[in-house]
Amino acid sequence: MKLAILLAITITSVTAFSPFHQHASKSTTVLSATAVDDPTKPVVKDSLFEESMPMLYASIMAYDFAKVIESARNGDITLKLPADFPLDLNNIQDKSANFCNKKFNNGNGANFAELMALIELNEEAFDKVLKNAYGGIIFDKEIMNNIAKGNAALEKDLFLCKFRNHQAKTSCVYGIVKDAHNKRIIVAFRGSEPPSLTSNRDWQTNANAEVVKMEAPALVRGLQEHIYVHNGFHDYLFDNQKRIKIQIYDKIVDDIKPLMEDGYSVYVTGHSLGGSLAHLLSFTLAGSDIDWMPKPITCISFAAPFSGASGYKTASEQLEKDGLLRSLRIVNEEDIVPSLNPISLCLFSPPKPMKHTGINLRLTNKNGYTTEHSSIGRILNAIKNDFLQVPSFWKEIGWHDPKLYADRMAVNMKGLNAVTIDDLYNDPTVVSKEFIEGKTKSNRNKD
Repeated sequence: MKLAILLAITITSVTAFSPFHQHASKSTTVLSATAVDDPTKPVVKDSLFEESMPMLYASIMAYDFAKVIESARNGDITLKLPADFPLDLNNIQDKSANFCNKKFNNGNGANFAELMALIELNEEAFDKVLKNAYGGIIFDKEIMNNIAKGNAALEKDLFLCKFRNHQAKTSCVYGIVKDAHNKRIIVAFRGSEPPSLTSNRDWQTNANAEVVKMEAPALVRGLQEHIYVHNGFHDYLFDNQKRIKIQIYDKIVDDIKPLMEDGYSVYVTGHSLGGSLAHLLSFTLAGSDIDWMPKPITCISFAAPFSGASGYKTASEQLEKDGLLRSLRIVNEEDIVPSLNPISLCLFSPPKPMKHTGINLRLTNKNGYTTEHSSIGRILNAIKNDFLQVPSFWKEIGWHDPKLYADRMAVNMKGLNAVTIDDLYNDPTVVSKEFIEGKTKSNRNKD
């Protein structure tokens, strides 16, 4: 059962006694004096591996769960529901899947034990739906044996709160998970669904590589009054009045607020298209002046294309320097998707070079990895390295597959368990000297 395995691995990955924990985690160092002096800010002690793997599985589940709900909505399958399950998944034609029934689990949603029961009741239907699903993956016996060794109690600490895909043909798809064990609210975006005769909206969004002028978030407006970002990704989050009444960004904020508790933090993740949406959302949340939104916001993406131009990069780095944003961008070295589109496609204005942001964890085909922050990253090197892979990309499209990302993360578990994301932010071989010293680069082009 693909989805059952993913749920189980996610449960396993978030526990302090996970079989993935081969090394003791280091204590987190914090970027700014503000963060050190503020006792209300969550302190992350997980290693880079421990933080990233649950986000990868959440990104994959976004593909699989979307496929299951879509199939139930279309009548392709009829799901059997466990007793007292909070939502009739066969009858959610015109609304999101909202599991947060106030009479059920104190309004937190369906915990993973209840989701596992749903899957077990519908094993044949799930297998039918996910047999050829892009996100669906099957793990080897070693990982399955690790899952079987314990941590089942944590199933009741993880909740699926909402899953929004009822307008998947016109808008983005995302799910929200509450992790009561690690005190996290996780927003996971689904990546592009395969193109079809009935739905190519995701690919139209990917191809809409013009840039659009966007007002900078409140907390960086003194540095940047406006920024330019990928038009398609921007439309999915902030400019979809023609398709829905309330902007997706506002819906996500509204979804997060009732789940928030003291000491909780917000994580955003996604694969491919979902990764770019994760970066744009986390950037906006980190720079917002929403008084109840905890900072820093953590973004961990996989295979994400470019999201914005140089002003977006400058503003993102300032949020990182201020301790408001933690950003990790994970890519396979042969995957060409993260190099798309390096230059904005503009019909009526000069093209702009697009910029990546955050720390880039680059997984190699030699069972290794490199780390480099956007403050020292060179776009020409990234483009050269990736575009040299074009022939092999078309031959082996699996370079973009989430399963390869999972495999390579697992191979590098030892090294990734020996460092934290915040260690990298303070490593002069990973980030620039100016970044560590907190110096702000001016952006002359204001883009």
